[in-house]
Amino acid sequence: MGEMTLKQKIGQMMVAGFPAGELREEMTGLVREHKVGNVILFSHNIKSRDQLRALCDSIQRLVKEETGEYAFITIDQEGGVVRRLPEESVNIPGAMALAQTGDKKNAYEAALLTGQELRELGINFNLAPVLDINNNPHNPVIGVRSFGPDSTVVTEYGCEMVKGYLDSGIMCSVKHFPGHGDTAVDSHLSLPCIGKFYEELEKEELVPFKEAFRKGVPAVTLAHILFPRIEKENLPVTMSETMIQGILRKKLGFQGLVISDCLEMNAIKEYFGTAFGAKKAIKAGADLIFISHTAGLAAEAAREIEKAVETGEIPMSRIDDAVERILAYKKRYASPHADTGKKSGKEPEQFVKSLFRESIRFTNRERGYCHLLGDNPVFLSCYADRSTLASSRFMDDLLFAAYMQERFGGDAYSFSIDPDPGEIGEILKKVESKGYTNLVLGTYNGHLNRGQSSLAKELEQLKIPMVMAAFRNPYDLDEVGNGVDKIAAYEYSRQSFEAVLPLFKQCVCN
Repeated sequence: MGEMTLKQKIGQMMVAGFPAGELREEMTGLVREHKVGNVILFSHNIKSRDQLRALCDSIQRLVKEETGEYAFITIDQEGGVVRRLPEESVNIPGAMALAQTGDKKNAYEAALLTGQELRELGINFNLAPVLDINNNPHNPVIGVRSFGPDSTVVTEYGCEMVKGYLDSGIMCSVKHFPGHGDTAVDSHLSLPCIGKFYEELEKEELVPFKEAFRKGVPAVTLAHILFPRIEKENLPVTMSETMIQGILRKKLGFQGLVISDCLEMNAIKEYFGTAFGAKKAIKAGADLIFISHTAGLAAEAAREIEKAVETGEIPMSRIDDAVERILAYKKRYASPHADTGKKSGKEPEQFVKSLFRESIRFTNRERGYCHLLGDNPVFLSCYADRSTLASSRFMDDLLFAAYMQERFGGDAYSFSIDPDPGEIGEILKKVESKGYTNLVLGTYNGHLNRGQSSLAKELEQLKIPMVMAAFRNPYDLDEVGNGVDKIAAYEYSRQSFEAVLPLFKQCVCN
């Protein structure tokens, strides 16, 4: 490391992204000019498995040639609503769904399969699992990405996933330290604030993180959240020396990589500026910083950090400490010659299907119950919405109501993500007038989009036999009474629809 220039060292501490399926001038320029040594991939970078493999190869060739080291190629492949791989890849259910299977071995196997798949495609660092405890049902950004509201469940399932990723031979990072579960604000859009004391976090939010640290997780992702009762300076965790050096390093003894969430999220960009946020994060103790979308901002941050080191604002020892840690993990995980890890004995397609089936809940019926639709059912649903920018882009050709109509006949209607009284009135008119034998309503975060809740309550009043399926947070199901059959499905995807299908029959067959 001694022979590295300052520019090369700073480049090792940066992760950048780009908006295309192949390397373009902006990104290659960033690597050549600023020696940026790591990349993050999103859905917009990925068209197919073959294209992704070729892209990862070209990234590694470029980065190795320009920096002398292999790249961390990172991705958010949590499963469920945050997935970046193409449909034909291994795409596991999300955390809350996995916890509903009732078997933590499923979490281990799901992570092992995901890690295997990522390695095969050329990705060596998964930004997962989520260890946030979803202790606020109105949280717009975590929800089903969490294993649930119980710290024991989150700890057990989260640590099994960490073990699965590491056994598969890839890096992983637990997130979002010290806990993003108790917020009602999405940090992609604004700056959340949690008014808890350290002692309160210790009893709940920190429990899964401490156990993951004990089990040897190699990295932790910082949350862009203010904790004014712990950090007095009005700085989010990402930029807080108290949080990173005082709590994470000293109090909790974490030795691995400390990484930032994306510094282009509004929590940082709007309140502090991305380049300033990057400099402050490194000074406070972050090792690896993410500027995930804009090459110009990454270049600006690199210059700002370099200047801060040259003026003594950031000590050289802080940079050397981070780079030494990064290179040690790269040796283990980023090199193409790294140990390929353990192979899962599961057949991926069948195992993933079984996970989806086992996660589905008929919440007010006994297991094994099947709902009879009769000969004239009606199906209603909205299209999925990107309720948080962390989610992947949704396919706008996917409509639960149409999917069900194709299989069972009857009628299908769609409605907006947050229907107003006029739209609700139109839907009620259609449904009332046609003598339907059964009504199936698919919701998507209806408890946060109150128009869906109002629609569900109005439909319940029609006294048509009714099923309500929640395709994101299960809290939607609390909006109607137990006269309605309720299905918790956790995500809006073809896999989820397929898993729900066996719960319905047209009629009693002899």
